[in-house]
Amino acid sequence: MVKFDPPNMSENVEGWGPALDIPPEKFRDMPYAPFSKSDRLGRAADWTNQGRHGRMDEGEFMDDDNAGFQVVDYRQPARQFNFGYRPRDRDMGQRNRQWNDRDNYRKDFRRDGRRYGGRYDDRRNQIREASVEVGDDWVLLEEIPFSTLAKCRMDNVPEGETVRECGSLEYYDKGSERISCKMEKPLKRFEHRAFHYVTTIEDPVIEELASESTGTVYATSTILALLMASTRTAYPWDIVVQRANDMLFLGKRDGSQIDLQTVNETAQDQPKEEKNASPEEKINTVRHLAIEATQINQNFSQAMLIEGDRYKFPNANPFITEGQEEASVAYRYRKWKLDNEVSLVARCEIDGAIKASGNDEEPQFLVIKALNEVMDPNARQITDWRGKLDTHRGAILATEVKNNGAKVARWIIQAMLSGADRMQIGFVSRMNPRDNTSHVVLGTQLYKPREFASQNSLVQSTFWGILKRIIDICFKRIPNGGKGVILKDPNSQILRFYLVPEDAFEEDENFEDDDEMGN
Repeated sequence: MVKFDPPNMSENVEGWGPALDIPPEKFRDMPYAPFSKSDRLGRAADWTNQGRHGRMDEGEFMDDDNAGFQVVDYRQPARQFNFGYRPRDRDMGQRNRQWNDRDNYRKDFRRDGRRYGGRYDDRRNQIREASVEVGDDWVLLEEIPFSTLAKCRMDNVPEGETVRECGSLEYYDKGSERISCKMEKPLKRFEHRAFHYVTTIEDPVIEELASESTGTVYATSTILALLMASTRTAYPWDIVVQRANDMLFLGKRDGSQIDLQTVNETAQDQPKEEKNASPEEKINTVRHLAIEATQINQNFSQAMLIEGDRYKFPNANPFITEGQEEASVAYRYRKWKLDNEVSLVARCEIDGAIKASGNDEEPQFLVIKALNEVMDPNARQITDWRGKLDTHRGAILATEVKNNGAKVARWIIQAMLSGADRMQIGFVSRMNPRDNTSHVVLGTQLYKPREFASQNSLVQSTFWGILKRIIDICFKRIPNGGKGVILKDPNSQILRFYLVPEDAFEEDENFEDDDEMGN
């Protein structure tokens, strides 16, 4: 019978695990790092290129790191900022001249001022500048990628209530529904009517509502729609956030471009920047197309209505001044309760009213927007609305929604925020491809905002969740009395939150005041 010798069992009475004297002498005290065969193993050091980077500048990097270190004191005294409507440049005539005269887009990157062959000048690879220059004294509070924002949800979508209504509306012209490519209608220009783009803290009605503590967050529907649809945007933008008396005011700085209607922002074949275009291509560049689209929407919103009789709200237009002709527009100040602590108040806009069949019935309210055909002979995909709109309207609309996803999403959200019953979408084209001042209407279409949102994959719980996440970050990061900026990265899908000095952007305001005094 084979003899069996049982192995020696080692017992570690002083600790946990095997005794230290079990490994052979040559393997003791050997460093060991656990790893998996699936891990990628790299070199611990590369001694073959030791002369590639000298050691002369080591101290410079250390000094830079130490110099960049600072202790930030977030404690700030509560700041009282002044409300007040400043009508100096808010009428549309002066604003259009400002957009035309002042070039807020900086020079794009070029080599020696020339273009080079291949794909160097590919529009899809354009490097954009930020909408506002980040100052050295700005403090980065937080950044959040669009992929994270897109996952935000709000389980209980709030219902809005109207707290005040101002302005007057002309009635919808049902004859506009008969417009077609064969019966096109020249787009009338309404240069004599005043269109106002007033930021939050300059709105006298919001000032009054804030003094009554109606809400904790105040904004305009334009700003809210931009934030809610932020994950669809491609161009850079910025929002100014001011916190006072534990209330947030979401507004814009003077010179901001967020009121402009972008064109083909989400298209594969985006418009060129002005500095990259030849003189013949200038009218089809980013800035000129945006100004053209903005003016088209102003004129179209009035041209689809019957001049004369108006539906008047209890309060007058708060921004109209003596000598101005009032455009057909109503301002509805609406409130939403986001949770037990946060209530949102926003100024929303309506463009027209649909007269009810009965005399005692209230009219339905209408938001009017227009898509404009980009007649760019240098584009990869040439459009032909005059030849296809009557027979392939659905396909053209689908293409436009794809190329202008951010803009259309903002329109839908603005209509839903205002409580509008209908949206009218118009199709507008140039009379002459080389003339961006004269246009014709080729067709119109009516939609219900909620149904149009569903067709464009806009989910209320998602865009309300995005807004709530942004508001929570602002309350958490911006101290009472402080000012912040929400900045969309110009070349990445990232939102950044900055804390800025209290006097940030005031130099821009003074510049505009001086500029106007010289006119």
